[in-house]
Amino acid sequence: MANKKMILAAIIIIASVSGFSFWYLNFENTPSFLPLGESPEIILPLYQIENLDAIQGFGQLTPDFYHNGIDFGVNATTVIVAPHNCVVTWIQFWYNDKGGHWQTNVRLKINEEWEIEVVFESWALNETYGQYQRDAIIVEVGQILNVNETIGNLLVHGDGAHIHFGLLTYGTGVCPYQHFTSEAKALFDAVFPYVNYTSSACM
Repeated sequence: MANKKMILAAIIIIASVSGFSFWYLNFENTPSFLPLGESPEIILPLYQIENLDAIQGFGQLTPDFYHNGIDFGVNATTVIVAPHNCVVTWIQFWYNDKGGHWQTNVRLKINEEWEIEVVFESWALNETYGQYQRDAIIVEVGQILNVNETIGNLLVHGDGAHIHFGLLTYGTGVCPYQHFTSEAKALFDAVFPYVNYTSSACM
């Protein structure tokens, strides 16, 4: 009986600490990597441009589909990097019922205003392959990342493998392209005509 009480107490403590950590990282005293009121300048979340085989833009793509980010599709394992100095605030491994595949969402915080979301969608149709993708992400919640530091590898488990790349201001998505550095825009513009699935980066 005493052992059961000790185990229960340990579970409560762990849950409390985990909950506090989530609250602390998301709402209180989060490191800030950009003065409030300034707009971030971000790099592309990948540098192996030769692996790109599809880009889908941000915005109202069809009358009933609003795309809250830019998708970068790849045909080979690709290193994904931090587009700005940031802190990792959230990692979620889950089954996407709508897409019919497993994926891992990573949330990166720049400051109280700006966040980045990188969704690793390797097109894993079963949990085993989904877990392989989760394990290919090497960062942890609470970890501070410098710009261009590796988040993990995007694996390819199907033809739809891509990252969904979102930029949010106070929780509302904006087109990441508008905040790319001049070098990132030039690189994006050079490859986009050959792999585009939408007419522009920001619809």
